Order: sequence, then C-alpha cells, then structure tokens
Amino acid sequence: MSDWVTDYYADVDALRLEPFVARHAEDAVVVFGNQPPTVGIAAIHDAFEGFWAMIGGMRHEVHHRWDENDGATAILEVTTHYTTKGGAHVPLPCVSILDRNAEGKVTSLRIHIDLAPLFAAMEQEAQPVP
Repeated sequence: MSDWVTDYYADVDALRLEPFVARHAEDAVVVFGNQPPTVGIAAIHDAFEGFWAMIGGMRHEVHHRWDENDGATAILEVTTHYTTKGGAHVPLPCVSILDRNAEGKVTSLRIHIDLAPLFAAMEQEAQPVP
C-alpha cells in the first residue's frame, strides 16, 4: 500500500529531483544535518540537485515510523544507505521529521544525520592511488 511518506521516499531513493521538489510547499523549510535551513522550492531544488550529484545513490531502510497530528507529521528512524560514485556503501543512522499542510505538500523536513562518514568515504575515493 502506498501513502505520502512512502511515495516521498520512493522519489528520494530514485533521485527523481523534479517530482521530489514538487512534493514541497512553496515556502517549505529543509534542515539537512548541520547545514543552515534551506527555504523555498527553488533553494530546495538547488540544494538537493547539488547533493545528489555528489553521490552514486541512496536507499532508506525504515526501522520505525510514527504518524502524528492526524497524519500531517511523520517521524522516521531509518538507516540511509548511501553509495558513493566509486561504489562504496556507507550506511548511516538517521531520524527525519516531515510536516505537511492540508494540501498534502511538505512544509518542513528536518533530517538529523551526521554525513561525516559519507564525506570521508568520498574524500578517500578522490585520493590518488599510489
């Protein structure tokens, strides 16, 4: 069975930028890790386009999900399985909180994750082989 959160993450995991961005309200706010908030659809588009261009892929393995506020808020505990451009697999624990408005558009996404291991793997791949 499909629902808004499952559909949302299907676009994320397939790196489908335009459908992903279209799921957000015009004034949506995204906080990704320790980065400053990204506000508005254009900024969300640019931020995710840049990040997704740096990775080879990703997949979210959901461990727990809580729905609150009559289904307008979803809290997910996941392992995000990143694949680098060089093929390394980097699994990272993550908690995300999504809020949506009455029209079904995401108004807020807060991704609590430490991407340092992913960036370290990418940096290691970028080093010349002696």
